[in-house]
Amino acid sequence: MPTTAELQDTRAINDDASLEAENSALRASTQPLYEGLRTEILRGRLLPGSHLVESQIAQTYGVSRTPVRAALARLEGDGLVEIIPNRGAFVSRLTDTDFEEIYGLRVRLEPYAARLAAGKIEMPELDHLEELTTAMTQLLDAATDGWIERCTDLNAEFHTAILRASSSPRLVSIVTALTELPMVRRAISLYPRDVLRRSFEQHSQILQALRQGDGEWAEALMSAHILGARQALRLQNDATSL
Repeated sequence: MPTTAELQDTRAINDDASLEAENSALRASTQPLYEGLRTEILRGRLLPGSHLVESQIAQTYGVSRTPVRAALARLEGDGLVEIIPNRGAFVSRLTDTDFEEIYGLRVRLEPYAARLAAGKIEMPELDHLEELTTAMTQLLDAATDGWIERCTDLNAEFHTAILRASSSPRLVSIVTALTELPMVRRAISLYPRDVLRRSFEQHSQILQALRQGDGEWAEALMSAHILGARQALRLQNDATSL
């Protein structure tokens, strides 16, 4: 016959298993909700300052409010959502100071990543960058429905590919935290067409430097590219409207 201690151990194991099952179910119900809201924010469909009402989100996704709260907490950790006690959750706003800090960091880190990538990038990665560059220009020329949203995705992929080619996991992690912010990700949607075309031409120049393995040139071109983006955004919108 089991002793009292053995029975207590069995109950503890069962409780742990039950708790793990509940946590697993919560994660499963939270993930699509988290990804859906994150996409809506990054694509600019949920604008800075938008109130994220738990009951409305739960109804839209057909879930209870528990996974909604968990998803919002994760988004807060990503810096995409601000949760204010007694008021609720809101899509994060960025101030002028935030804008200058983000682009100040980008202009220091992304050129360095390009410099590192120039000495390490492989031919398949270069070919992929070529495909991205060509696709963005074609989308700009055609200007069909949804072209700017597609360009936004391809532009993010272009910069991410160079980051990864640097073979620096820390650098990738730090810069990705900046470039996935809505203000940065959807920046090109705010460019006039002539500025956007010039930006894509700079992509081609950066690619050429990478193909030649010229780290200094790649670094200088990426620096000019990020500085140009910062200036274009300053002229197009003040940071609080992004």
